[in-house]
Amino acid sequence: MEPIVYVYGCFKIVVLRDFVTCEEFQYYLNTVNISLTCTHTWPIIGTNSEAKKERLTNMSKILNDPIHGTIELDPLLIKIIDTPQFQRLRNIKQLGGCYFVYPSASHNRFEHSIGTCFLASKLARQLQKRLKKDVNKLETDGENEKKTKLEKAKMSKNDKLCIEIAALCHDIGHGPYSHLFDRLFNKAMTKKDPSTVTWKHEDVSRMMIDYMIKENGDLKAAFELRFDKETERCTEFIKNLIDGNTKKSEDKAKYYMYEIVANKRNEIDVDKMDYFTRDCHGLGMKSNFDHLRYISQCRVMFSSDKPDETTIAVRDKEEHNLYELFHTRIGLFRRAYYHKVTKAVELMFTDALVNANDHFLFQNNKGEDVKMSEAWKYPEVYVKLTDNVFDGILMEKNPKKI
Repeated sequence: MEPIVYVYGCFKIVVLRDFVTCEEFQYYLNTVNISLTCTHTWPIIGTNSEAKKERLTNMSKILNDPIHGTIELDPLLIKIIDTPQFQRLRNIKQLGGCYFVYPSASHNRFEHSIGTCFLASKLARQLQKRLKKDVNKLETDGENEKKTKLEKAKMSKNDKLCIEIAALCHDIGHGPYSHLFDRLFNKAMTKKDPSTVTWKHEDVSRMMIDYMIKENGDLKAAFELRFDKETERCTEFIKNLIDGNTKKSEDKAKYYMYEIVANKRNEIDVDKMDYFTRDCHGLGMKSNFDHLRYISQCRVMFSSDKPDETTIAVRDKEEHNLYELFHTRIGLFRRAYYHKVTKAVELMFTDALVNANDHFLFQNNKGEDVKMSEAWKYPEVYVKLTDNVFDGILMEKNPKKI
């Protein structure tokens, strides 16, 4: 692959043939009446697998986020974001019925997922850096036994990327108006039909990851190129990180990794750090919790109650900052999530979904009709379920049957 360098005055423009042909670029130049001189070409990257892997590793993208500012994402994360399965999150409100009470609470699961990924990457880097310092200090102090034990907790590049992917995809299993669908609607359907199987959005997220990789050949190839022989292990690891499920891991020295995205030990994780900050921003409320300060104080330690398991620990001076985290949480629940009008709106929406369930049908790959309450079993159907289902119900040709 050879790029062409054009010169215009003191400026140089490099055109990579991977992205645009020389003829297309020259046509564009002619249409805008710019005269450029083609100077020379030279090869900069090969076509072998190692060169492709290097390009996939280095070609990151930068996004701007109103909460976290500039966010740089790994190319593999960009490939995931570009899939239809992830793009559907643009049409799922983060706060469900809250949008009808707080007009500015219009943010979606899409940007929350990217923000969570950014914080997961930041926390992972902090833990890597601090762990390295602690290991070096133990070596200097001659604590070889403790050093050997702590070295087992080291995070590899693949581990870090898996954590970022898990954070990015942790909410990919959400349905219309977020928790309204997997909680209120699911509960209402169980009450109407006791044979209805209860499920959580994390269950669907696990299924959607497999479906997303299967349906997108370029993403599957990128996974195999990046993780090589570890592809299957890493995919399973990603799904377990979403659950915070340590039961399938025998490596207790790396249990702390499961606390980054979904912390089952104390509920302090990057998911909540992002949505507390983002929700407060959208709702016009204030939060005094400083997630950047908290992350900067994190380190890996072996748990006092379970000496063989690692956990994420912070300095005691972060006590008041953590108080603010839970203070923000209770404030959001009282003033927004459990606001009486929010709950009233969500209950009405739930009634609409229950009444439409037997009539507003979708088709799976076998051509069978699938109800919304059973869509979670079929990823090809579930990807169609966004907040737009309510528009579909309103535009139904025969509304009397609903």
